[in-house]
Amino acid sequence: MRLELRLSLFYYTFFSLLGLVMPFWSPYLASIGFSAEQIGWLLGAFHLSRIYAPSIWGSIADRYMDRMRVVRLGALLALVTFVPFIFVQSFWPLIVVILCFSFFWNAILPQFEVVTLTHLGTKRDRYGKIRLWGSVGFVVSVMLGGEIFIGERIGWVPYGLFVALIAIFLVTWLVPRPAAAPVKGEGGKVAIASVMRQPIVIQFFLVIFFAQLAHGPYNGFYTLLLQDKGYSGISIGLLWSLGVAAEIALFAVLHKLWDRFDFTRVLLASLIIAVIRWLMLAFFADSTSVVITSQLMHAASFAVLHASGIRLVQELFPAGSEGRAQALHSSLGFGMGGLLGSIAAGYLWHYLGAQYAFLFAAAASLVAYLIVALGKLAQHRSVN
Repeated sequence: MRLELRLSLFYYTFFSLLGLVMPFWSPYLASIGFSAEQIGWLLGAFHLSRIYAPSIWGSIADRYMDRMRVVRLGALLALVTFVPFIFVQSFWPLIVVILCFSFFWNAILPQFEVVTLTHLGTKRDRYGKIRLWGSVGFVVSVMLGGEIFIGERIGWVPYGLFVALIAIFLVTWLVPRPAAAPVKGEGGKVAIASVMRQPIVIQFFLVIFFAQLAHGPYNGFYTLLLQDKGYSGISIGLLWSLGVAAEIALFAVLHKLWDRFDFTRVLLASLIIAVIRWLMLAFFADSTSVVITSQLMHAASFAVLHASGIRLVQELFPAGSEGRAQALHSSLGFGMGGLLGSIAAGYLWHYLGAQYAFLFAAAASLVAYLIVALGKLAQHRSVN
């Protein structure tokens, strides 16, 4: 089996699980009696360990330079610690289970991103074409979930997630360890500390933080919004799939957009499109055409941001520190941003309603846009 196919298969299985979590986890929690405020905290708990776990695992991987062992160990322990999800349905015990599971779950993707880019070497422009298979897996899971889990069978969600975790663990054994020379001494630690103090790096992490903060209402409550508007399970699955289909198309051509329009301009365009997307959901969610259009914008608000972040980490941080750098990318942006975004969305949804939750998202995306437009990132010239 070709190496790129093995890498693609991992992304397919990994994001298949997210295709079950993002659309169906909140409805599952609502079905067992949790309020929007409690759902926000439970979703936030998934992100809490993302603040510190990736850095712990990243340091281990950088020290021993055996990232695939970290990925496999994380996949195995995530599978084991997921078992209580099938039985636990009380708030505080579920928080504990989530924290245990997510500590190991969050070890996986940041290190695998480094594995992928190391394997690709000078062919890093092929990353998008490999990563798009994660989006394909997401779409397939959402479509199947829309048929299986909406309605009386929503209680089957934990069993679907358990099967997906088994598949992820098995696929990790298909990916070989990349060749990498270990970094000697403390040089890597000094280098990464000095890089972290650079204004462009600080601004980069702030952009990721605010962009992920903006996704809190979408990731946690978009399915509930659609259910409130009367959409069926299959329609909800189709809408989620449409967003990821747009993401797939964008990943396939993103390197051409970077070549033609410049890295920073593409990033700025994606952030202003994100602002417009969240405003559309805040004010016009009753319109099916608006909801469909907003899902097509997912290609900009998520795919561009994700691929840009992965690429900038590789360019801004020195060789040998990639594990910790990708961990920081996950922790400070996706972890802290996801945590606060989920909790804020839960409170806004519970006390003020859906409109204010998505206005919050638009404001956060606007802040991210201004940081890029007015800061050092506007002068950054990415290596093509």
